[in-house]
Amino acid sequence: MPAPAVQKWRFFDPYDTDPTTNTYTVPVNPNKMTSPFPTRNVSTKATTAVDGQTLFIEGQASPASWSFAGDIFDSAHYEALRSWVYDRRRRIQIYDHFGRQINCVLESFTPTPKRSTAKYWRHEYEIKATVTSVGAPTVGDIWG
Repeated sequence: MPAPAVQKWRFFDPYDTDPTTNTYTVPVNPNKMTSPFPTRNVSTKATTAVDGQTLFIEGQASPASWSFAGDIFDSAHYEALRSWVYDRRRRIQIYDHFGRQINCVLESFTPTPKRSTAKYWRHEYEIKATVTSVGAPTVGDIWG
């Protein structure tokens, strides 16, 4: 059985009604990322009951600080990432290589030039975001 094709990351702006500008598919997927999952908000309280049970109280999950990083090889990719971070000042959705819908706010874009004689726009980058929710995977053999 042949290996499945790599799912390209896709950015989607649900507030932009123009289908020519509301989606961006990255030419090269990021090669590093932290966990996008929000942290559960659990607290405990001891009781004075005879059996000594502990009460667990769970509130809304805290948003996750998330980052992903990769390589840029041309000016179009550089400008697209810069624009999605700084020109769209609202929540967006990112669909990753697992097809998960990640709802987030992009906070920073940090490109670092890399020495290359063949590629003038060669950079490494990191993007930081705050994630509010992560959907289920839709791509790949998720059940083994």
